Order: sequence, then C-alpha cells, then structure tokens
Amino acid sequence: MARITELMRSGDLAQATQMIQSGLGGGAMPRMPGGGLSMPQMPRMPTGFPAGAAMRDSTPMDMPQGASWTTHQHQAAGQSRDYRLYLPASLEGRPAAGLLLLLHGCTQDPDDFARGTGIMAAAERHRMIVVAPAQTSQANMNRCWNWFEARHAARDGGEAAFLVDLTRSVAHDHTVAPDRRFAAGLSAGGAMAVILGAVFADDFGAVACHSGLPNGAATDMAGAFQAMSQGGSDRGEGVGCRLFVVHGATDKTVSPRNADAVVAQALRRQPGLTRRAADARLNDRAVHIGRYRDDAGTLRIETWRVQGLGHAWSGGQPTGSHTAPGPLATDAMMAFFLA
Repeated sequence: MARITELMRSGDLAQATQMIQSGLGGGAMPRMPGGGLSMPQMPRMPTGFPAGAAMRDSTPMDMPQGASWTTHQHQAAGQSRDYRLYLPASLEGRPAAGLLLLLHGCTQDPDDFARGTGIMAAAERHRMIVVAPAQTSQANMNRCWNWFEARHAARDGGEAAFLVDLTRSVAHDHTVAPDRRFAAGLSAGGAMAVILGAVFADDFGAVACHSGLPNGAATDMAGAFQAMSQGGSDRGEGVGCRLFVVHGATDKTVSPRNADAVVAQALRRQPGLTRRAADARLNDRAVHIGRYRDDAGTLRIETWRVQGLGHAWSGGQPTGSHTAPGPLATDAMMAFFLA
C-alpha cells in the first residue's frame, strides 16, 4: 500500500492501478458511469484549496419563491466542511416535517446531487429541510466520503462524527426531533448513511442507502475495491434505526451483494422482524420489494432491487450526474421516512 500511495503521489496512476488490480486477483477496477475511476480514496491534494472547492458549480436551480439554498460552514470532530441548506417555501412559518442529511457520491457535489435526485421538489411537497454537506478534494481526491477508514466511522472524531454534529446543530436551530431526522446517500454517501444509522442510531429516525455498502465493509483502499466488486462483509454493527435500501441488480461498480449485507447487519441488530416480499413493475422496470415489520406492524426495513439499473440514482433527473430512468427512489425514500 505504501508503494501504491507513492505512485499516486508521483502521478503514475496507471502503475498504481495495475498494482491494485494485482492485489485484487487481477479483477477489473470499478468504474463510475461515463468511464471515470471510482476511487474510494486518492492521495490528498496540496494544501491551499478552499474548504468549499467542491461547490464551485453555481448553476441556478428552479426554486419556488420563498425557498432558499444557502451555503454555510460547520466545524466539528476535527473536520471542517461547507454545506448547503435548503429551507422550503412550504414551511411558511410552520414546523418542518423533518430534516434530511443528503450525502452525495464520488465526483459529485451538493448542487449536482440535488439536481439529480430532484430533492428540492420533494422537500417542498413534504416540508423537509435538506442539509447537503460537501466533501472536499483535500479529504478525498474524488470527493468520496471516506467510509472505508475506521477513524471516519468513530463516535469521537472523523467524518461520521462531524456529520452527526452538523445534523444536531441544524436540527436544534429548526426544532427537529431525533426521530424526524434522516440521512440518505448514493454510493460512498450511501455507505456513510449506513455508518450513521449504525454508530449514531439514536440521532436518526431512519436512513436510506442507495447503491452503498455495509458498515465495516473495508478498512483500507484495497479492501474497499474488493468490497465494491465482490461484496463487503456483514460482520460490522448494523443499522439500529429504520432502514431503506435501493440497489440496481446490474450495478457493476458496487455489487448488489452489498445491499444484502446492509440488510443482514440490520436484521441482526433488529431481530424478530417479519418479512413480506413482492414483485412490482414501476416506471417500466421490474422491482423486487422486501418489507420487514416488527410485532406492532411498524415498517422497519424496506428493500428495492431494481432490475436493469446500474450504478445510478433510480428515477433521477438527467440534469444531475449518475442518474438513470427507473422507479422514483426519491419519492419512495420520502414516503418511507415519513410513514
């Protein structure tokens, strides 16, 4: 690993890639849609980049009059990040129905992810405050959340601790109770949402993982690639709050086995749930849906396996990256959160 890091820092990515492939038994490197390498972590960029470098895209978004999408900065747990805050016009002086921490995937930023998920329109319909933090290229060259490093899944420091502190801070400002706080993400963001639901379960009413990985799936870069391509271990602590999982059946970047591992972890932590499954056809795609309820009939876990969907947000808008036609994941996620 030291040699791989040295090669990356010197700019010899081809040789570094070859060494990682050899370490994974000659398997192909996972790629993001469009051909870009989905690197879980790359060498840190030289210092001097502004904290908000990931949010330079100022493409205007359609927002109703009275809504706001503003930039702020938060510092906690040894981390500092910029974040976007969406306050829907539908609040109109009324309390929010909930607060959503929205975690983008690799190579994305909050603006891009908001466009792709259509989250603002959904937030307007449901009076949902949206908090969208930005990972920086200093922390990870591809702006991935560092889900595969144990220090970023700890309670007392790192990215997960920073994200929960950010959530608590905004929720305090807008009087949102813990059971109405939610987290959702795509790919690396989905993996981080799982970590939050496992390590900080009492801070969230539910989390959603789209094309992500289980808690503890890897502990280093080579392990991250292996977990992405072959499926990560489910031995880590599972999500303790309510859980929504979406994964494409033909995802070649993050294996669908990871969705199974996320659910297996949660079922160990939340035993005794009763499962019912059904097949549906939504937006011209076949979807296998599993629902797990407790003895009181509360829906605790819902899973969607979408046929023909790769590594992309299902039913997302083409104005954002890493989206594809399919069932509307954003609407389904909101319905699950607010059920």
